[in-house]
Amino acid sequence: MFFFSPNELKSESHKEQNTNKIEESIILVFKKSMKHWNIEYDTLPENRSGAACIPWLEISDNFISEEIFEALGYGFNLYDENIAVKAAMEGCNRMRTYYKLQNRCDCEMILFNDESRIQVPPNVK
Repeated sequence: MFFFSPNELKSESHKEQNTNKIEESIILVFKKSMKHWNIEYDTLPENRSGAACIPWLEISDNFISEEIFEALGYGFNLYDENIAVKAAMEGCNRMRTYYKLQNRCDCEMILFNDESRIQVPPNVK
């Protein structure tokens, strides 16, 4: 049996809320970045996916309000999630290489349809 003190539970709840806030912010930056290229993610047909090169060490309130992701990938109208992920990640990695961002960020999945696929690293606050 495990017992948690109220402070431990409160701390875990705060971490989860913060992670959810970061996920929502990353999704907003992704959609803003897509609009920069005149692509409206939310209007793409189903089985759509999105990936971005996320510079986790640079993520801050200022980044979220002022910046866009420099490398993106997306797919739509694809057979299933596996193919959608492959399409988005390949596109993102091609842009990452083209813009020489290998030392700045890593391509990661953001969305499949409207479902978050973001994995916030534990050291990001």
